[in-house]
Amino acid sequence: MAFAEHAAIDDVVVVAAAGEADRVAAELAGLPKPLIVAGGGATRAESVHNGVLAAPTATELVLVHDAARPLVSPELISRVAHATASAGAAVPALAVSDSIKRVESSRITASIPRLSACDDGSGGVLTAVQTPQGARRDWLLAAWETCLRGQHEPTDEASLLELAGYAVTTVPGDEVNIKITTREDLLMAEALLGTARMPATRTGLGYDVHAFASRDACRPLILGGVTVPHDRGLLGHSDADVVLHAICDALLGAAALGDIGQHFPNTDANYKDISSLLLLAEVALRLHEHGFDPVNIDCAVVAESPKLAPHISAMREVISDTLKLNAGCVSIKATTSEGLGFAGRREGIAAWAIATLQPRVLQM
Repeated sequence: MAFAEHAAIDDVVVVAAAGEADRVAAELAGLPKPLIVAGGGATRAESVHNGVLAAPTATELVLVHDAARPLVSPELISRVAHATASAGAAVPALAVSDSIKRVESSRITASIPRLSACDDGSGGVLTAVQTPQGARRDWLLAAWETCLRGQHEPTDEASLLELAGYAVTTVPGDEVNIKITTREDLLMAEALLGTARMPATRTGLGYDVHAFASRDACRPLILGGVTVPHDRGLLGHSDADVVLHAICDALLGAAALGDIGQHFPNTDANYKDISSLLLLAEVALRLHEHGFDPVNIDCAVVAESPKLAPHISAMREVISDTLKLNAGCVSIKATTSEGLGFAGRREGIAAWAIATLQPRVLQM
């Protein structure tokens, strides 16, 4: 939009990866300037070359911009466009303010002064360049041919033109025109755009209860993914792990994805006697698919017997491993009902769980 809305721009060419052209064209439909989608190459230079070739034949000047710099301003586009029209090639530049070191195997081997001498004895200033980088279209195409003959791989348009012997002028760059490369860059871009936001924390509540099976059933008692010694296990279609079922429900609820019965119905033979750790892992996968990561689990287990304190550490460890969480983010508490209700009568075990989710951080 920054380019399509600019008065100096006639056409916009977007270079997309192989197989992405239709999707990109659909996403960019409705731009206020004609849009051309070109196929990308194996390298940045090849992609730029394809884009330049795809521009209308009457095009005289081209500005090449990295999509990873979405904060480009109209003023910067104007500066580069005007300088390109005047000098034939121009790039935005910023003076380097940090100390620059050459590092090999994590050790500094040299300090590079900001005012540095070139091989010919002339002086120069260390400068960082940005995009858009502008040039006459015929210069770019001729420089590309020179580059191919010399088997060079330019890193940007300025270096391509330099290799071919064309002079490139500079215009003042823009500190806000950052290149998004890391997660921190993305957060900074959001802040500069005024769209910075705290992660939308989501909280879910889960509850589950299972009755004890008869002693003759010989079912193991599994709680929190751990086999707990006891004379009776719990009744259920799966392994009846009441702790993990409550946690699964809390996780699904936080993401508004329904409950465990919807995802793993007890009418499905595939889940007969299945380990609830597998169900927990599947819930985590579905959370990821919907853009969420668990960040904290708190579960309270209500059982008159057996005593669970000796097993809580193991429960926390297996749950944290399954959810890829630090064990310090998983809390399991055991209590009794003081002899009241079904739990007090030792008829079964209940569990309550609260889960906290945050949107997944984008991996750059």
